[in-house]
Amino acid sequence: MDFLQQLNQVSCEASEQRHAEQELAADALIEEFQKKCLLAAQKGETECRHVSGMFFLKNTGQFSHDWHEKPDFQQEFVTFLHQKLQAMFGQNSRISVSLGWDLVLDLTASWLKPIRTAVQHSRAHAPRSNLISQCPVCLCRAEIVALTPCGHVLCVSCSTNFQRGTTCPVCREPVAGWQNLFS
Repeated sequence: MDFLQQLNQVSCEASEQRHAEQELAADALIEEFQKKCLLAAQKGETECRHVSGMFFLKNTGQFSHDWHEKPDFQQEFVTFLHQKLQAMFGQNSRISVSLGWDLVLDLTASWLKPIRTAVQHSRAHAPRSNLISQCPVCLCRAEIVALTPCGHVLCVSCSTNFQRGTTCPVCREPVAGWQNLFS
């Protein structure tokens, strides 16, 4: 093996080791952050922030070759952490990972408020009759409403989004109104 091959091999091994160390450090930090975000979500909040003071100094023994002291490594770690959090929270969220001059890592995430689906709505409101069927629009099993004059049925959630005077979403016949089958 010539020198250039050795150099490449050693560089690749060092890069793999650095990545593995970043992965371990990121996982530990993300675990703390997830706990805070879950607590925030339980309170109905849609934003979470976690500050880890002197992160690199606290983890001195965790990184070989003192990588944690090098600004390039620190920025690489911030970028790596941001990518992991973005993948975890999804595209509809805002993620911020920053490193202060004092080596304080600041993680922030905000996400959209969840929208209740028809299935969640039907579970939250216990049915008042045995008239439960599968809705042809959203395919959930829920209390039903009959459209007149065609007689097709929709779940309560879809019927509230349905406007009188329009056509039936099943057969496209004009709809004069609807009858609540469970009242």
